[in-house]
Amino acid sequence: MKRAALFAFFSTASVLGMLWLSSFGTVNYSLNEIFGIFLGDSSEPASSIYVNLRLPRLLVAFLIGSGLAVSGNGLQLTLKNPLADPYIIGISAGASFGAVLSLFLRDVGRISLNMDLLAFVFALFSSFLTYTISRRGGRIPITTLVLSGVIVSFLFNAAVTFLVVFAWRNVITLHFWSLGSLSGVTWDDFFRLLPIIILQYALFTIIRRRMIIMAAGEEHAITVGVHPERIKFLVFFTVSIVSAIAVSTAGLIGFVGLVIPHMVRLAFGTDSKLNLPATAIFGGVFLVVCDTIARTLFQPTELPIGAVTALVGTPVFIYLLRSREVANDG
Repeated sequence: MKRAALFAFFSTASVLGMLWLSSFGTVNYSLNEIFGIFLGDSSEPASSIYVNLRLPRLLVAFLIGSGLAVSGNGLQLTLKNPLADPYIIGISAGASFGAVLSLFLRDVGRISLNMDLLAFVFALFSSFLTYTISRRGGRIPITTLVLSGVIVSFLFNAAVTFLVVFAWRNVITLHFWSLGSLSGVTWDDFFRLLPIIILQYALFTIIRRRMIIMAAGEEHAITVGVHPERIKFLVFFTVSIVSAIAVSTAGLIGFVGLVIPHMVRLAFGTDSKLNLPATAIFGGVFLVVCDTIARTLFQPTELPIGAVTALVGTPVFIYLLRSREVANDG
C-alpha cells in the first residue's frame, strides 16, 4: 500500500513537474499560460511556439528516456548484470554507426536506405557481438561484459568518426552523434517513437515474470520451463529497435538505462508490479529534466544532452562497479 501511494504521488508530481519544466526556455511561460494553451484560451503566437516546438520536444524526451530506462531494466534482469544498459554494452554505438552510415551512403554513394532500419541492423549486430565476446561457459561476468561493451563501442565510434570526418569533414555532425541533442525534434518524431515504446513496454510486461526468474540464474529458469535464449533474443531484439529509433532521433544518450532501474529498485523492489511502470515514468522524467538543463543552463547556447546524462550517470556507474555487491557477482 505504501508503494502504491508512493507511486501515485510521484506519478502526479512527475506530470506537474514536466509541465513546469516546459515553461522554461528562450520564451518563458507561466503554468497558467500553459494550462490556457491546453484549454485553447491563449494568444496565437504563444500557443504556436509551445505546441509546435516546446511540447513535442518534451514528449519526445519523455518517450526516449522511458524507452532507454525500460531497456536497461530488461537487460539487467535478463543478463543478471546490474551494469547492463544499451549505452554501456555497445548497442547505442552500433545504432549510431548505422544511422551515420545511412547518411553517408545517401550523400556520397547516392544510395538511399532507411536510417531507422540500418540503425536497427547494427544495433542488433553490436548487441549480439558484445554478448558473444563476453559469454564465458554459460555465464556473462560483469567485468567481461563491461569490457566487451567498451571494445564494441570504441569500434563503432571510431567507424562513425571515420565516416563523418573523411566524408563530410563536419565536426558539428560528429558532435551530434557522439553526445546527442533533442534540438529540432517534431511531432513526426513523437508519432514515430510512440508505437515502438508502447510495443516494448507491452512485451516486457508480458515476459517480465520470466525475466525475473532468469535473474535468479539460467539453470533455475530452465528447470521451471523458461527458455533463456528465447527470452534473451526477444529482449535484445526489442532493445535494439528502441535504441535504433532513439539514436536516429536524438543521437547517443547514455546512462539512462543504467541509473533509473537502480533508483526504481531501491524505491519499489525488483518483484513489485510497480517496478516496470515506475521505470518507464522515472526514465522519461529524468531525460526531460536533463534536456531542460541542456537547453536552458547556458542559453542561447545548448548543451549536448548526452553530456548532462553522463555527468549524472558516471558517478553512479563508478559506484556500482566498485560496490561489494557488483564485485561479488562478477
